[in-house]
Amino acid sequence: MKLKIEEIRIKKRIRSDLGDLDELCQSMNKYGLLNPVTINRKKILLAGFRRLEAAKVLGWQEIECNIVDASSKLARLEIEAHENTTRKDFTEDEIHKLEEKLELLRAPFYRRIFIF
Repeated sequence: MKLKIEEIRIKKRIRSDLGDLDELCQSMNKYGLLNPVTINRKKILLAGFRRLEAAKVLGWQEIECNIVDASSKLARLEIEAHENTTRKDFTEDEIHKLEEKLELLRAPFYRRIFIF
């Protein structure tokens, strides 16, 4: 469901350092929002603080949201923690494989041979 960004309420969060939002803004500008932010029925933000802030930087008026039933402070805190601790970054080997594939796909000869 899409919701006006101004309607989303932000309470105290564990994350205080948003870091550099430039890459996230570039990604959202190019591909859109890949993962909706998560709110509860009272429109309190539970997960996706950086995505929400990047949307604001981009001048978006609305953002796609998932709504979950989490009204207690404990549930809200657990969801924020889960969102930020359970994902897994690429390993160094996976990053190397990714870089190799990107380099190959971006090479002009590859596009001529396989696409045209």
